[in-house]
Amino acid sequence: MHPTQLPWYIILLTSVPQTFLIVKIGFQLFNLHVSYTKALLLSLVVSVAAIFARELPFPFGVHTIILIVCSTLLATVITGTNLWHCFISILSGTLILGVLEGALLPVLLKITAVTTDGLALEPWLNIVYFLPLGIIAVIFYLLAKKRNYVIFDLDLDRVDHVD
Repeated sequence: MHPTQLPWYIILLTSVPQTFLIVKIGFQLFNLHVSYTKALLLSLVVSVAAIFARELPFPFGVHTIILIVCSTLLATVITGTNLWHCFISILSGTLILGVLEGALLPVLLKITAVTTDGLALEPWLNIVYFLPLGIIAVIFYLLAKKRNYVIFDLDLDRVDHVD
């Protein structure tokens, strides 16, 4: 099944914030640090890659795997972080946003009486439907950062001296 064709600007307007949140949430949960600037740069490059990836004739889901790999490689280059640490962080961020989207999208579709085909006919709805997800993801990130919530500390380069 080929993904729904969306205009490039819709892909950019949803992919940039989504990738940014994936990176920031994933890196936060593993105590890896990435600046907002680097996360934004990574998001912009991956979003352009998303435009082309969606055009590839692969089954549903393969495009996401391609973008996870692309994000991992770019994060490794841009941040200088270990490849596997980037992969774990980005995969975790993707899973969190995927679960949020999987929980919210059916509710939003039911509330608005729009079908998934309607999303293709009215592409701007993709942006509207991303807003609640994005707000929840931002709140999640800010709370995790404020409370220093870490699943597993991968910041192994840090030196802690206990005297």
